[in-house]
Amino acid sequence: MELKLIKVVSIEAMPVEGLDMWRVLKGAGIKYVNFIIADIYGRPRVDVMSIDMAKDAFIDGVPYDASSIPVYSTVNKSDFVAMPDPSAVYIEAWNGGKTAYVFTNTLEGDKPSHLDPRNILQKTLDIANRRGYQFKIGIELEYFIVSGNPPKLVDQAGYFDVPPPQTRKVVEEIMDSFAAAGLGDTKTHHEVAPSQFEVNIPYGNPVKVADSVLIYKIMARSVAAKHGYTVTFMPKPFWGMNGSGAHTHVSVWRDGRNLMASVKEPTPELRYAVGGLLENAISISALVAPTVNSYKRLVPHHEAPTRVVWGLGNRSAMVRIPYYAGKINRIEYRHPDPSMNPYLGFAAIMLAILRGLEERIEPPPPVSEVAYELEGVKETPRHLGEAVKYFAESKIASELPSEVVKAYVRLKEAEWQSYVEKHPWEKTWNTITDWEYQQYLLTA
Repeated sequence: MELKLIKVVSIEAMPVEGLDMWRVLKGAGIKYVNFIIADIYGRPRVDVMSIDMAKDAFIDGVPYDASSIPVYSTVNKSDFVAMPDPSAVYIEAWNGGKTAYVFTNTLEGDKPSHLDPRNILQKTLDIANRRGYQFKIGIELEYFIVSGNPPKLVDQAGYFDVPPPQTRKVVEEIMDSFAAAGLGDTKTHHEVAPSQFEVNIPYGNPVKVADSVLIYKIMARSVAAKHGYTVTFMPKPFWGMNGSGAHTHVSVWRDGRNLMASVKEPTPELRYAVGGLLENAISISALVAPTVNSYKRLVPHHEAPTRVVWGLGNRSAMVRIPYYAGKINRIEYRHPDPSMNPYLGFAAIMLAILRGLEERIEPPPPVSEVAYELEGVKETPRHLGEAVKYFAESKIASELPSEVVKAYVRLKEAEWQSYVEKHPWEKTWNTITDWEYQQYLLTA
C-alpha cells in the first residue's frame, strides 16, 4: 500500500464572538455579568446585569451615560456604547463563582473612542506592531493588608517571612482564587515592610496585564473585607518604611525573537530601550506615579528610585536589569506604583521605549553604586505638581490624545492644589496626612 503524505494546513483561531461567550457563561451557571469601563484614573466602573439581560449587551454593547465618567464626554454628547471584549472575561471565583467580569472598549459612533484608556493602550500596541515590535509586560504589584482608617499594621513580619495566621489566611484565599478567576498562575510573598505583600501578575499582552491589575485589586479587596481587613494599594501608607511599587517588567520582541535576551552584556536594543525610558522618565512620572502620595514613596533608602539611572541587578536604580547568573531577558522599571492607571502607564512606558529604539538613544553607563548617593544625575520630580508640569510639556504627551492629556493635567493639577491648600508640601513631605488616607486608602 502506498503511503501518501498529507499536508496539514494551519488554521488561525477564529475570534470569540460576544454571543458565543454569553452562551459559555450561561451554560457555566453564571448569574450576573459586570461590564467594566475603565476610567481615566484606572478605576473600574461597572454595569451589572443578570445573565439573561446581558445577552443583548454581548451582541450590541452596553449603552451608558459617558458624561458621568470623568473625561469621556459632556452632557450634550453623552450617549456612548461600550462593546464587550469576549477575550477579557474573568470569573468572581472568590465569591461563589456566579458573577463574571467582562472588560469593554468604548465606541464613539462606530469607532473606538480615543478617550477610553483601554483603547489608548491598544492603539499604542498597534503602533508598535506596525513598526515590527511586540511588547510583553509583567508586573510585581505590592500592597498592604491593614485595619481601620487611618490604617494600622496587622502583622510584623518581614521579607520572605512565613506570614502570621491573620494575614496568611487572607493571602491564601486570594491565591486560591487567582487562577480560578482566569488570571493565570502566580506566586506571592511577604515583602520588606510589616503587613506588606507582593504578587506577580503574569507576563503577557499589555492590555491583558492591565485588565488583570484591575481584577486583582477587586479580588484582593473583596477577600480582605470578608476577614475584616482592608487591602490598600496606596503607594506610601506609612512613613519610615518601604512603600508599595508596581515594578513593571518589559521585553520587546521581533519576528519571534526577544531583542533583550543575552548573557552578561546587554543587547543594543535593550540599551536603546533603557535610553528611551531614562530620557522620558521625568516626563511620564505623572502617569506612573500619579498621586500626591506617590512622591512620599520616591525617597531614598526604601527600595524606591530617586535617581534616573540604570544598573545590572541594582534595585536602587530606576531601571534594573534582572541579572540572575548573568542572564538577561528583560528590563524592570521600578518607578511605577500601584495607584497608576495601568492602561495609560503602560502606554507611556511603551512610547518611551519605542522612542529609544527608533532613535537609538544610548543611556549613560550603568551604575553599580547605591544610586541614592549619586550626585550630578537627574532625580525624580519632588512632588505631583512638578511631575504634572513636566508631563504637560513632554514629547510623550504629544503622542497621546490631546483631549486626554488636557483632561488628565487638569484633574491632577486640581488634586495637587486640593492637597497643598491644606498641607504645604515643605511641612508635610515626610508625613502621611488624613487627606491622603481619605483620597487613596480605598481607591488607589
